[in-house]
Amino acid sequence: MTQDIERIRVAYLAWVRTAMVPGLGLVVLIAAEQLAVRSEFWGAPGGEEPLRFIVWAIATAGVAMGRTLKRRGPRSAPDKLAEARSFSWKLVALAFAPTPLGFALSFLTRSPLDFFVMLLVSLVAFAMLFPTYALWLDWNSPDAPVDGSEPS
Repeated sequence: MTQDIERIRVAYLAWVRTAMVPGLGLVVLIAAEQLAVRSEFWGAPGGEEPLRFIVWAIATAGVAMGRTLKRRGPRSAPDKLAEARSFSWKLVALAFAPTPLGFALSFLTRSPLDFFVMLLVSLVAFAMLFPTYALWLDWNSPDAPVDGSEPS
């Protein structure tokens, strides 16, 4: 069993290292947003209130869906480690998705507040959805819970 745990630990650490790379994309979007706000073309806020609330609803629905997926866990597969890796990428993608949406929305509404609200939603979602090592152990254990719930 310790060989399996070591194999899971090494795979998890490798996944965490690669999962941090999309986080750098958030930093790039922050820099791009700051450059855009200071440019000449930015102009006054557009006031597209319905669009703003639709995009906010889509972003928060994605986070809620990610939370439900995390609670359910990955489906059973012959290669549980590969399935855990794939499932973890899906959770991270759902967590980071609000930021690019906010970036696009801020260009449409000319309001940097839209971007920063979505960035905050992304950071909270990242904290909620990031799969822990304990979850990976649980997902890869031979006697994993049938319902895929988080370990207690």
